[in-house]
Amino acid sequence: MSKRDKPQESELVAAAQALDEGLERFEALSEQLQKAPLQSEKHLERASATLKSLADMDDQLRQRVTSLVGAISKVRDRQQAQAEAVHQRAQELQSRTEVFKDLLVRYGNLGQSAGELNVQMQQFALQRQQAKTPEENAALATTFQALQERMSQVANEAQELEQAAAEKEFHDVARQADSLRQQLLSARNKMGLLQKSFSGG
Repeated sequence: MSKRDKPQESELVAAAQALDEGLERFEALSEQLQKAPLQSEKHLERASATLKSLADMDDQLRQRVTSLVGAISKVRDRQQAQAEAVHQRAQELQSRTEVFKDLLVRYGNLGQSAGELNVQMQQFALQRQQAKTPEENAALATTFQALQERMSQVANEAQELEQAAAEKEFHDVARQADSLRQQLLSARNKMGLLQKSFSGG
């Protein structure tokens, strides 16, 4: 649209303007009739013609009022339709927000579990360096097995969260959960290389 193009007026604006213009002409003609002299045949003819014009204009004004009322009704119907659409969208927003909050809580819990596992792995590495006796190595083997199982469990929880987030189309959360799962699996696999230390290797 160029700068010279005038936007099309809405039906409501056009109807209101038409009524307003009609009212101005009606009022002007009415005032003219009230001030018109009535002292001659010519005066009387002019007044009669003005009176007929006023009667015609009165019919036109009634039609324009009807048009304006119709335009207002259409605007009201449009507004109600938009209000309903907004209400439905607000409900959808509330529902999506609750789903997102739940996913974030689950992801936060996973992050906490991963952090705890990281601390336990560091403690395990320290204990492994300090282990000297067969009894200590046997105890480490039990700890190692528990760590491996817990890492698998948390990795599975991360995969479940990834799937849940993907189904709800929260792809950022899904990617974050998958990244955490990959990190856990990588750490578990690296620890798996230590398993021979507890099997006489």
